[in-house]
Amino acid sequence: MDRAIAQQPNVRPEPRKRPRTSRLALLMPDLLEPTLRERGFASATLLAEWAEIVGPALAEFTVPLEIRWPRKRVEAGSTAPRGGRMQEKAEGAVLVVTCASAFALEVQMASGRILDAVNRRLGFRAVTRLEIRQGETPKPRTAFMEREIPAALVEEQRDALGHIANDALREALARLGAGIAAKDRKTRL
Repeated sequence: MDRAIAQQPNVRPEPRKRPRTSRLALLMPDLLEPTLRERGFASATLLAEWAEIVGPALAEFTVPLEIRWPRKRVEAGSTAPRGGRMQEKAEGAVLVVTCASAFALEVQMASGRILDAVNRRLGFRAVTRLEIRQGETPKPRTAFMEREIPAALVEEQRDALGHIANDALREALARLGAGIAAKDRKTRL
């Protein structure tokens, strides 16, 4: 019997294959590409780096909506488009930006800077005109600010959690409970 067990090869069952998971950040470019292309954006970098491109002051109340690329025009009997500075300017793309109506004049005055910054990011003189649409922009997210929690509430919660042996856990739970209690008291007033 021992000899039969020794002669059998050590066979391990194959591990179950789990479904492959991916990070959401890796999936987003494929999901956003059709919408971005429809809006004229070659990639999401212009949208993602808008605050860096135009600066925090303008980014606070402006959002790029789309880039309208010009259609190629070929004249009858000509294979090459006409040259000239005005033709070159007319052939550039139009960047459409939305902003709150109160800031439209400021955006218009900064349009030269915005176009230069966008073209620097794109790497060539692609955008020649800025179109401003007045409308609501999404509210900027503000950084989380920790509010002051009264020490008496923290002490009250700490006393109620006296049965917890771990000091760090007890302190964290006391601060959490005091924060919730402070918020509840504020909304009831």
